[in-house]
Amino acid sequence: MRKPSGRHRGTNKTLSFASVILLGINGIIGSGIFLLPGTLYQEAGLGSVSAIVLAGLSTTLIALSYAMLASKIDDDGGAWVYSNRAFGAFVGFQTGWFGWFLGVITIAAELAAFLTALGGLIPVVKQRSVYISVALVIIAALIAINLIGPNILTFIDNISSALKIIILIAVIAAGGYFISTHGLHVRQPQAVSSDFRTAFSTAFYMFTGFSFLPVAANKMKNPEKTLPRALMVVMLIVIAIYGMAQMTTIVILSTNLTAETLPVAAAFAAVVGTIGKTVVILGMLISILGVAVAVSFDTPIEMASLATEKTLLPAVFGRTNKSGAPFVAIWLTIGIAAMLVVSGSYLFLVNLIVFSAFLQYITTILAWFKLRHDPTLPAGIHLPMAPLLMGFALLLIGYLMTSATWLTWLIAVIVALIGSVIYATDTRRRGE
Repeated sequence: MRKPSGRHRGTNKTLSFASVILLGINGIIGSGIFLLPGTLYQEAGLGSVSAIVLAGLSTTLIALSYAMLASKIDDDGGAWVYSNRAFGAFVGFQTGWFGWFLGVITIAAELAAFLTALGGLIPVVKQRSVYISVALVIIAALIAINLIGPNILTFIDNISSALKIIILIAVIAAGGYFISTHGLHVRQPQAVSSDFRTAFSTAFYMFTGFSFLPVAANKMKNPEKTLPRALMVVMLIVIAIYGMAQMTTIVILSTNLTAETLPVAAAFAAVVGTIGKTVVILGMLISILGVAVAVSFDTPIEMASLATEKTLLPAVFGRTNKSGAPFVAIWLTIGIAAMLVVSGSYLFLVNLIVFSAFLQYITTILAWFKLRHDPTLPAGIHLPMAPLLMGFALLLIGYLMTSATWLTWLIAVIVALIGSVIYATDTRRRGE
């Protein structure tokens, strides 16, 4: 999963349709498909493929609300911009605040995924003390990269983007070869959760990076026509890749899938041998680290932007060093991510990300209902049965949020309260 990138702002270069498709695919595919197939299979068995497909289709509905608003509001920022325009500064602030928190959790989740994959190559990393030590070293490196400057970022980004797609294509091809030689035999695991909703909600994590495309709408040719088509094409491609990858791991590993922490690597190894697992894990490490580095760069910039350009946060969060890096936002962002990565499991972080994303989806859809007939805005994109589809999306999100644990709800409330205190304090200071 990728957040909208601050690195793409300020450029006048127009994106071709093919570039939009590639950006969308790269923005969505993250660590989830490499680590979650076993969890999804345990939760829903063969229905895990359906859970992925339905999560993708549901995300497409939500993405269309972003697309419709992006065609009406020509400003970078996504959900918080729409909420601010529709409901005022406080709701806009809270949406942006949770957007920043979403970036923080994403950094933590990607680092947890990296350490999990590293443990597949170097088992000693699975020991708690070593796990924490390696995590802190990586955190320190991320802080240094952000404070000194992101010159190496584009190179890492390009390499990681190519590797994750190559890995998935190779694994799917291996699955096709396996079926051609062994036949198609699938079995349901013995202990399958009866709550399909849990798998459905977990699968949403794999698609949360879609919001990159609507934010980049002003870089596209004819966004009113290009954006909806691009979203549909991107989502269908990603759904197909995810569905085939999930089915591949099920076919190759069968019920052993539930015991695998690195299911994609294990499936590839079952076909091509031990060297295959090593190759896939190395590719995963570079890919996941690339996402972590990119999000660790984008998230502090989002926070600094809220403080300096939008004045929704106290100015201190926008302070920069001699290199122009927002050092306060960097230390706060990566510091909190460090606490999360050493205290929470990957699956817990995934669920927290999904919940935070749902909050942004809700405010965005409600903003669309509020602004769709606003005479001060352009007409924008019109979709058939849009109110019905957006209403259904709201009900679906509400239903899925009921599967969240009490701890997830508690963390969300605490984050909202902290945000409210910061907003109230800063508003009072500005009024003096």
